[in-house]
Amino acid sequence: MRLRLLVFSWITLYWVSCGKKDTPGPGPNPNPAPGCAVATGPTNGGFVTGTQVTLSWNAVSGASTYDVYLGTTSNPTTTVATNLTGTSYTHTIPATPNITYYWYVLPKNSNGSATGCNSQVNSFSLISISAPPPFGYYVVGYFPSYRSVADVPDIKFKMTNVVVYAFFGVNTSGTLTVNSPATLNDVLTKARANGTKVFVGINDASGDGKTNFKNMAATATGRNNFVKDVMNKVRQYGFDGVDMDWEFPSTSDGTDATFTLMMKELSDSLHRDARYYLSCAITAGKYAGGIRDAVRNELYPYVDFFNVMAYDDFSTSTPYRHHSDYGLAQTCLNYWLNTRQMPAAKCVLGLPAYGRPSGITQSGTVISFRGILNQGGSPNSDSAIVTSGGFTNYTIYYNGQYTIKRKAKLAKDIANGVMMWEKWQDAPDGNSLLKAACDTVGRTY
Repeated sequence: MRLRLLVFSWITLYWVSCGKKDTPGPGPNPNPAPGCAVATGPTNGGFVTGTQVTLSWNAVSGASTYDVYLGTTSNPTTTVATNLTGTSYTHTIPATPNITYYWYVLPKNSNGSATGCNSQVNSFSLISISAPPPFGYYVVGYFPSYRSVADVPDIKFKMTNVVVYAFFGVNTSGTLTVNSPATLNDVLTKARANGTKVFVGINDASGDGKTNFKNMAATATGRNNFVKDVMNKVRQYGFDGVDMDWEFPSTSDGTDATFTLMMKELSDSLHRDARYYLSCAITAGKYAGGIRDAVRNELYPYVDFFNVMAYDDFSTSTPYRHHSDYGLAQTCLNYWLNTRQMPAAKCVLGLPAYGRPSGITQSGTVISFRGILNQGGSPNSDSAIVTSGGFTNYTIYYNGQYTIKRKAKLAKDIANGVMMWEKWQDAPDGNSLLKAACDTVGRTY
């Protein structure tokens, strides 16, 4: 009997420990609640310019649908879309600029929603980018930093509706160098007292007119830093706009592309809330080539007006050739307005307030209109025998009042303004070339 009991006990123990398997307990959830989504657009802290905003995010593993929260507080509680199966959603926001919106996405599945996603809020702001209103027939006068404001009477500031302070220079760091702050202050004071807008002219401080521009504009970082510094200077000094004087980008080295990018980016910043103007000095357009072609038609919507430098068409070998006659003005305007289809409202004809000889080396041979008159030149002629640093008793070619009147009328008939390089060189009295232009087009001062 004892033997049979031992055998039974051993068989029972074996069955319990080896033959019978444990009943399975609860295992891991095969479909847990998903994690949070990462937003991919718009750029966090960035800007949108339209009321149709597409919010996008990455796909989350295990998520079957998404809810989108959006509002104007940093912890939005309003659901603008629910149970989305895709990873983007287009929402219409009110057309009120400078409002910041906050948003996040809540992934979900049958086991629940992600947690803590409201701590991953992104933001964007609606901004308005549009050109400020034009102000009629432009009369633009450059004022170099090396001139004396006291030498130019108030009436000459009243004659122009834009004064361009020339220049702030692009330095090797790709930012701006302020030239002659005392002169700048005098220009701003006199211009504001006489109802004239002031733009800051920007050129290249490298000496060759292009190296610093080229290096700055070559990268997105360089352009971004440049635009930021321009905007800081514009606000600091209270300018009304910017005049870009890159002389000259070219298709031959690819700077036509980087110049275009820079101008678009600068335009977007200046035109935010239609606040500041952007103008640009461009080549005369008479001669085909990489410089002329670097001014692309796609710039037209971004620039408020273009100052066509219709002068300096001189020759060092051909005598008796005028550097800026009436025919050159016709040629330049015909090219930009007709061949290139520049909007007439944005085309401004450049006028020289100085003369150049022809047939000789040009170094040191430019003489101002006021200087020509001081040596006996006629205010109504286009040439005179004068003496300058580079020559003695030589014929110099310039624009007198008669030619300026013809050019101003031409620009009135088919374009929208005149620009003068530069205000100081003009006669300070009744012989003024600016006066002749204003009187011709009926601009009061």
